[in-house]
Amino acid sequence: MLSQNYIILFAIISVAIIWGAVGIKYWDENKQYKKSSYGKQSKKSFLNILNDKGARGEYRTSQNLETTAFENRLLFNCYIPNRSGAKTELDIIMISTKGIYVIENKNYSGWIFGDEQSKNWCETLKGKKYFFYNPVKQNKSHIKNLERLLQIGEEKYISLITFNANANLKKISTESENLYVIHSSQLKAFMKTQTGNPDILTSEEIENIYQKLLLGTQLSDEEKQEHINRIKKQYKK
Repeated sequence: MLSQNYIILFAIISVAIIWGAVGIKYWDENKQYKKSSYGKQSKKSFLNILNDKGARGEYRTSQNLETTAFENRLLFNCYIPNRSGAKTELDIIMISTKGIYVIENKNYSGWIFGDEQSKNWCETLKGKKYFFYNPVKQNKSHIKNLERLLQIGEEKYISLITFNANANLKKISTESENLYVIHSSQLKAFMKTQTGNPDILTSEEIENIYQKLLLGTQLSDEEKQEHINRIKKQYKK
């Protein structure tokens, strides 16, 4: 009986230690989140971010972007007007001395196949194929809408498609300049390759563009839901 009590006590202590370590890790990451650019712009708690696959992927991407060596400002979930006057959402915009990186962050868990011209790309997961709209075309549209708003010259934009940890980029082909499709694990290395590029925006221009777009990150929940409903309706057609 005594040995059984020791076993139970040991199990309780072990669980307490594990949960304590988890709690400390969560506390540390929560502090980092609140200090991050993403945390300062987002209205969501860190727990909500962890429970939202899309937001979690964007936050992890933002952590890599914040290590970038050259001057930049970051915007997340920024809504801007499209050609019809409705709002369209851009996942991440990095305004930097090297140009404006428009980043479309994708969360998929299978093999990814696609090229620049196809309407849809394919995710193969557990032997099944799933199709999704070509993110290159999607981001091209975002850049056109952004340039219509900013009027700074299309050559200043870089289209960057990032796929998060569980995706496997099997066969991806692109041809255009200033267009990149990469895995999240390659993001830090990619940004290092950009360091040697010539500066094309000044600190003042970066700040002016940032302030012009910042309001687009501060939509109400009702406005965001209206956007989601419009997109769902659009893709049902």
